[in-house]
Amino acid sequence: MTTLIEQLIAKLGLREEPNVLEKTTELVRLLELRSTNVPLQINEYGKIVLCADLASCMMGIGFDKEQALKLSGLRKSHYLNNKRMFEKLLDLNKLPSVNDICVQLGLNEVARKAEELMTVFKGVTATEGTDIDTTHPQYATMAVFQACRLIKNKVSKSKLMPFSNLRPSQFQLLEQQWERMLAKHHKESKVSSSTDVDGKLMENQNENIKGHGAKKAQKPQAEDYEIWKSRMLATAQTKLKELEASQAHTDNQLLEA
Repeated sequence: MTTLIEQLIAKLGLREEPNVLEKTTELVRLLELRSTNVPLQINEYGKIVLCADLASCMMGIGFDKEQALKLSGLRKSHYLNNKRMFEKLLDLNKLPSVNDICVQLGLNEVARKAEELMTVFKGVTATEGTDIDTTHPQYATMAVFQACRLIKNKVSKSKLMPFSNLRPSQFQLLEQQWERMLAKHHKESKVSSSTDVDGKLMENQNENIKGHGAKKAQKPQAEDYEIWKSRMLATAQTKLKELEASQAHTDNQLLEA
């Protein structure tokens, strides 16, 4: 059994994940103990793969659902039904959070936005006094879906719906309700387009160039040495003549006295 678990863990791409093998083995053994009086219509491969799925969920590790379906040999509906049964037998009926869903689907980049939308939803629900159980997984699932839509991250509804426990028609109805709610209560922060950013950069560059040009215009030009020399000599000669004239005038006054 241990060898088979190791092989399937490797095929699921979880060999390098710490403690997944141990947790999966633990769940398989616990399942065998608790299902003594509950006949499980599932083969060993399916049992181990489902326990690996549950172990990954518990540890917040991404899990390849498509590969799991192939290895288990189960139809998708059969797989999901057995997973719910295992959760009950193992007391793992934990409701998936926004973060759980994002981790499972590899959507970590939308987790923050989804949490933000979930907060908006809870706030609106509290304000309106609506008697809604906000912990139901349909709302966390819809928060992730709407977050993906807002930040333009494509995600398949078929991958999200199993987390919501809703039928397609119910999911679509909830989607419409959330779109109306977000349009009314959630405002996206305006992000400058690349064109606007480029325009601002060009404007700043032009201002810098103009300022630099003005500084250059204000800077006095260097005077040629010969011109400067001639100018200084002429100034000195003029002052010398003025001084001589002043001295002569003083001498005349002294003689007259």
